[in-house]
This record gives sequence, structure tokens and C-alpha cells, in this order.
Amino acid sequence: MNYFVDHKKKRIHKKQYAGDRCGFVGTPADKREFIDCEKYIEQLEKQEAYEKCPYCQSLQLTVNRHSEVQA
Repeated sequence: MNYFVDHKKKRIHKKQYAGDRCGFVGTPADKREFIDCEKYIEQLEKQEAYEKCPYCQSLQLTVNRHSEVQA
């Protein structure tokens, strides 16, 4: 599994599901890391208080709603 680590916000993202809702757009490139090592991810969670992003643990679907229906 591929991970994207945001060291600025201490968040762990699943690379394949990360999107706009995750809020990493403002994180500088030097504070981003792409990694495949599950043990490293577990270490960040346990020892460094990193959190898994709640928005990218599965596929994000966006539904647009229209306030008016045209006939």
C-alpha cells in the first residue's frame, strides 16, 4: 500500500484515495513523503502522534445536487 505522509500536519494519507478534502494542498514539497513501509507508518502513529486522514481511507465520491430541477 502506498502512503503519502504530510509532516507539516502530521497526517498519513492513502495515496490512491487522497484528494482535495484531505487539506494537504498548502503543505510544502519538502514536508511531503511517499512511502510503502507499513512499519514506518505504525511508528509514526505510535511514537510521533501522526494520525491517519479520515478523508482518504476509502474512495471519495462527490455528488452534486441541483437546487432546481429543469423540466
